[in-house]
Amino acid sequence: MLYSRAMKKEHALHRDKPTRISVLFSVFIFCSSVVVAEDTGEQLFLNNCAECHQRDGKGIPNIYPALAGSEVVRGSSVDVALVMLIGRGEMPSFAGAISHEDMASIINYVRNAWGNSGEEISAQRIENLR
Repeated sequence: MLYSRAMKKEHALHRDKPTRISVLFSVFIFCSSVVVAEDTGEQLFLNNCAECHQRDGKGIPNIYPALAGSEVVRGSSVDVALVMLIGRGEMPSFAGAISHEDMASIINYVRNAWGNSGEEISAQRIENLR
């Protein structure tokens, strides 16, 4: 009987402690969510912009402009946001079609993909531009 109680107590102690596998699983889930968050801008770009501007940002010559190396994209993030809000040429306005958060994710992705480099813009800044 004493042995049985001791075994139950030992089992309960181990059950309450996080196992190595549960800790590793938790870390994996956390890291996966961070990767998903980082890929949001890219995925949104692929879903909303890549048809015209292409996956590699090179556009379609004489039809849709390249975003890779674009002076507009590498310039002010506000200018890029205004293009997305108002539209330009064949590009439609995305105002009301996607959230400010998604728009900021797309802009931040485009401004830092394919060799571009630019400061980030916040969803709040985009909302203020409307």
